[in-house]
Amino acid sequence: MKKIQILTGVLLVSLLCTGMGREAIQKRQDMNGIIRLHVRAANDTEEEQARKLRVRDAILRETQEILRECNDKEQASILLKTHCEDLQRAGEQVLQAEKCSHSVTVSLEREHFDYREYDGFYLPAGEYESLIVTIGAGDGANWWCVVFPAACTMGVAEVETDPSVMPSRFRLATGRPEQVTVRFRIWEWIKGLFDQ
Repeated sequence: MKKIQILTGVLLVSLLCTGMGREAIQKRQDMNGIIRLHVRAANDTEEEQARKLRVRDAILRETQEILRECNDKEQASILLKTHCEDLQRAGEQVLQAEKCSHSVTVSLEREHFDYREYDGFYLPAGEYESLIVTIGAGDGANWWCVVFPAACTMGVAEVETDPSVMPSRFRLATGRPEQVTVRFRIWEWIKGLFDQ
């Protein structure tokens, strides 16, 4: 009886460790391979929320051009950092055309994000490198997606989930993981007890 209780306890601990270990690997993979986009509206009025989306579209057009040939996250980071002023100008041109006096600031920095589900994939909560676009005071509702690898589409808050256009490190978050076998020594040990 005592042996069964010990084995049951070991099995429960093993199952808990399996889930936590897989989640930790998933988080590390997802966060290290992507750059998120975070657009902050000036405020929550209907006009400013619509303006935020127009600025977002201008920024996305620019980032698509900047990152067109980029396949590496480190290179993407350098390119975005180098082009922050160009991205800022793209956002400001939208505001100037609308005779709006808000400023636009663009920076690349680490930022905490909560768990987020998109159409076809999820991203765990954690620190991500982020392209942050702030309109005016940035006190309004935000819009966010993934700028590298390109998962944002212009005009709508959707994502591209075609696995052929996503690096494998990003595919881990799509629910279509590559074939992976995970083994745990404690589980192998427990199975070995029953095989004897």
